[in-house]
Amino acid sequence: MTTLRTCAIAVTVLLLATAAYAQDTITLVGSGSGAFEVPAVASAGVGTATCTMTRSSATISCSARVHNIVDLIAAHIHVGGPGAAGPTVIDIPAIPLRISDDFVLSWTWRDSDLTGTLGRLRPAQGVNKMADLFEACSSGNCYLNFHTTGNPGGELRIQLCPTGEGRSANPFFAINVCQPEKP
Repeated sequence: MTTLRTCAIAVTVLLLATAAYAQDTITLVGSGSGAFEVPAVASAGVGTATCTMTRSSATISCSARVHNIVDLIAAHIHVGGPGAAGPTVIDIPAIPLRISDDFVLSWTWRDSDLTGTLGRLRPAQGVNKMADLFEACSSGNCYLNFHTTGNPGGELRIQLCPTGEGRSANPFFAINVCQPEKP
């Protein structure tokens, strides 16, 4: 009986630890083109991105694959839902400026990046700390934007959406503006 109770306790602890880990991270994915810009732009540029947000370390780790870009001049994350333009929040570090080709880029944003030289607090949009950015992004309310000399307002927009279906895709806040719940 004691062995059975010990096993039950061990399984319970393991399940609780797994649930806590699952609640600590969320993966966002997206793909895009100039057609997703607001307003849309004619561009051959396309891209995909994956970002993993980790609450315990207050980090967002991303990788992006971009194709057919011509003369890249800036890239950053914005707060804004699908079809809506929003303000820049944090620049993507170490972008290959002036590239006119395909590229792959990986980076990690930390809490200090939001208030440092890469970031811009946006109190009017409710982004005063990294936790606010987590709330927006985990709900599908963020996008990556790549700017070129030909389209300085944005050449390529990649909306970041939680993986999965509906609200259950967002274990942080149960909101998913990328896939609203069907009535």
